[in-house]
Amino acid sequence: MQQRPHDLMSEAALARCEFVTTKLPLEKRGIEIAPYFNPIVDRTQYDVLYVDCIDNDEIQRKAAENPGAVNRIVPEIDTVWVPGVPLGQCIGHEPLFYAVASHVMEHVPNPLGWIQEILDVLEPGGVVAILLPNRERSMDYYRAETSFAQIVGWSIEKPARPTPTQVMDFLSQSFEDDGKTDFDAPMLPFTEAKRHYDDLKAIEFANFVTNENHYLDVHCSVWTPASFATVFDRLIQSGLIDVKLIGPFSSFPGCSRAEFLVYLQKPEERAASERANEHA
Repeated sequence: MQQRPHDLMSEAALARCEFVTTKLPLEKRGIEIAPYFNPIVDRTQYDVLYVDCIDNDEIQRKAAENPGAVNRIVPEIDTVWVPGVPLGQCIGHEPLFYAVASHVMEHVPNPLGWIQEILDVLEPGGVVAILLPNRERSMDYYRAETSFAQIVGWSIEKPARPTPTQVMDFLSQSFEDDGKTDFDAPMLPFTEAKRHYDDLKAIEFANFVTNENHYLDVHCSVWTPASFATVFDRLIQSGLIDVKLIGPFSSFPGCSRAEFLVYLQKPEERAASERANEHA
């Protein structure tokens, strides 16, 4: 029997997958975005489409260069979500009832537009499960949390690739976390932290992405559980997104020290009588 990605997961990783999917209607069809070698939903067990913004050849090339992918199974994706092209156009219009994205949204230059495109392909009542790095315990520790104004501004600008400002902020303000950082202890001042990129290199890359129209993969947005709840409460209250926020969850079986989980649920379809009463 051919091995599956889940066959190579630890008990903790499997417990994480099980918890994340507890609020998803796995008996129906869904999508997982950028599963790479750590899919949450096992497609040998469930009816799920795997989607990524790059094709299978590029995914395999990246995996070959990633030490973390050694001896891991990288499943093929079913559909490429081409940057700048609506998700619905890429996957067709078949009924979908849930979506999962683990450590994907922080890489997206227009998070609100990205979420709305996912919601657009889900049936009423559909659920999106999103896992994100927690700024307070990750390489983004020294960065400012993404604001309501930034999210709205990006949704208006609609960047299809990380902007020079997003590239600059990530490269010039993140630090090199080797996985051993004790975030519970006093942290070094940023000026003393070890960095992947100095300021001159960050400026060079910011100019490069503009001059060459290059897609540089960075953390475009920065979150904590509290900041996510605050920003999305404001987005919901402003009428910019129609969802129910469930969570955040920052401590659950198998979760890493540096992540949290939220669910966004699309409203159930209202009965015709309710809609008629609104316009009476």
